[in-house]
Amino acid sequence: MKGRRLGSLKLYKFDVPYESDVAVIVVSYGAVEEALRIPLTRYTGRGQGRGSKAGLSKSFLGQISAFFIGPKDSNLLNQISDYIASNFCFKDLSMVPPTCPVLVFHLQTREFGQEDHHVPETNMTTLTPFLLSTLNTRHSILADEDAINRCVPIAPPVTEILDCYRSLEESCSLCEKGYPKEGEIVHKTRCNHIFHGTCISRYLLRTPRCPLCTTHLPPGDIRTLLFS
Repeated sequence: MKGRRLGSLKLYKFDVPYESDVAVIVVSYGAVEEALRIPLTRYTGRGQGRGSKAGLSKSFLGQISAFFIGPKDSNLLNQISDYIASNFCFKDLSMVPPTCPVLVFHLQTREFGQEDHHVPETNMTTLTPFLLSTLNTRHSILADEDAINRCVPIAPPVTEILDCYRSLEESCSLCEKGYPKEGEIVHKTRCNHIFHGTCISRYLLRTPRCPLCTTHLPPGDIRTLLFS
C-alpha cells in the first residue's frame, strides 16, 4: 500500500443540543468515508510530549491511528498532529457543558502518486446524514435539512492546507527547500505566506509569529470557538 498524505483537515461544530462530550472523526479516502464517535474530553487534555501545547493527548491521536491510519502511515499522523496543534488549543478542555456542540474532524487523504486532482470541497448535503447515522440520531428528532444548517465550519485561525501546491521558483524560507518536498504538505498562513507544513507547524509551536512578517499567529482556543 502506498503512503498517504493529508489533502485537507476541516473542523466543524455540529449544534445538536442533546449530545454532550462528543466528537466525531470522519476520514475520506476518495469516495469512501469512515467515521468514529468518541467522548472528546477523554482523549484531550494537557498531555505530554508531542502536541502537548495544543492539549492533544497521545490517546486521541491513537484513536485516529488505530481506526483509520495504521502503523505504516506515521507520516500522515504527524501531519494531522502538526496541523491541529498549530491551529487549535485543546489544553484546558477537561469538561464541557451539558449541551456542547459535537466537534467534527473531517480528514481527506490521498495516496502519493495520485496528486493530479485537488481534494473537492466538502459536500455538507452528503456529510450531514452520515454524521447523524454515526451519532445514532433518529431522523424524527432532527431532519437532514435542519442538520445541514446546524453544521458550521470552524475556520483555521493560523494556516490552511494548500492541496497539490507546485512552484518551480519558490522555496520554503524555513528549510530553503522547494515545493513539493517529498512526503510534505504545504500550508499558507493567514498573512498569505507559504511554508512546508511540518516546517511552519513546528516553528509556530515555539514562536507563534510568522517568520517573515511577524504577524501574531496563536492557535485558537477551541472552547471559545465551540461555545461562542
